[in-house]
Amino acid sequence: MIKKITHYLNKRFNRFYRRSRIYMIVDIVLIAVVIILAALLLRLYAFQPEISLAPWSKPAPKEEINLDNPPLDLNYDVATTNIYWQEGAILTLRLKNNSSQLLTDIKLNLISRSNSFSLSRLEFSTEQKTSLSGIEIKGFDLFLNELAPGTDREVNLLVKFKKENNNSRIITGRIDSEYKVLGQTIKETLDLIDLHVASEILVKADAYYTSPQGDQLGAGPFPPITTLPTTFWVFFQADTVADFNNFVMSGRLPNNVEYTGNQSLLSGKLNYNADARQIIWQVEKVSPDSGSYRAGFEVTLTPSEADIDSYATLVNSIRFQSKDIFTGLTVSGNLPAIDTSLKKDTINSGDGIVQDLNNI
Repeated sequence: MIKKITHYLNKRFNRFYRRSRIYMIVDIVLIAVVIILAALLLRLYAFQPEISLAPWSKPAPKEEINLDNPPLDLNYDVATTNIYWQEGAILTLRLKNNSSQLLTDIKLNLISRSNSFSLSRLEFSTEQKTSLSGIEIKGFDLFLNELAPGTDREVNLLVKFKKENNNSRIITGRIDSEYKVLGQTIKETLDLIDLHVASEILVKADAYYTSPQGDQLGAGPFPPITTLPTTFWVFFQADTVADFNNFVMSGRLPNNVEYTGNQSLLSGKLNYNADARQIIWQVEKVSPDSGSYRAGFEVTLTPSEADIDSYATLVNSIRFQSKDIFTGLTVSGNLPAIDTSLKKDTINSGDGIVQDLNNI
């Protein structure tokens, strides 16, 4: 080997170096550059030995998304599944980024699949305790700018509904989610638990001096006259499209109105508490199959001077409540006071202003 190298150098010397020294200078410079570069590389490796040249030989593998275990973990809670549709439902959403990548442009679309109830409004609930930075609502869409790896967010929403018809009392819904990760758009669907909606009771309270058929029900002067008694009939009525238990409707009589004891019942029972001056109508069960539920009772009004030139009150503080069998929720409400304006009396409506006896 040494002889071959010596022979090569002698041959190169006779061919190049003997003719011109410049070839020798070029070779010496190149050899020096190689030695210097080798020394620098060894020094760099000694300073940071974990550097490896191996990865430079091939591109880094592209990270893939496992759709069986998507990056965004979305779950929810509903405060209660039995609701009053007028009040809406409280929906708590929890979002967590289970991946090592940033999730961006997150969009959650809330959808009602019920033909009987549509969405009317989506807003942040007063129950919201955490920051809403980077979160906004547009229509029925919730937008979140980004979700960093390993982080989570919680959002409390108030979902309001519009009643379209009485065909169903169940609200079904879903959330369609969409977000971006590693340049890809991921779409998923999350079904929501069914909501059960309490039904309504249509309750009426009206007074008559003359029946809708034209029969005189009341007695005494009409319009009413001070110090003179006039009798009227008051009717409570309830109609429903669902089954209810323990229906109770009540009203109080002013001091110048007395219960005569005369009553007409189509269902339930009617009682009068003289101490509280309260009329109480009770029906054990109210069902749409049984038609209208009605109770009538007679009262006597003796107007005072304070009633002159006004409609005198016959029954006030009218309330009702009943338990919806389907949801177990209590449905209740209040009605305006009944007076001598007799709004539903087609013959005498608006004519019941109290007159002063001294001016007749």
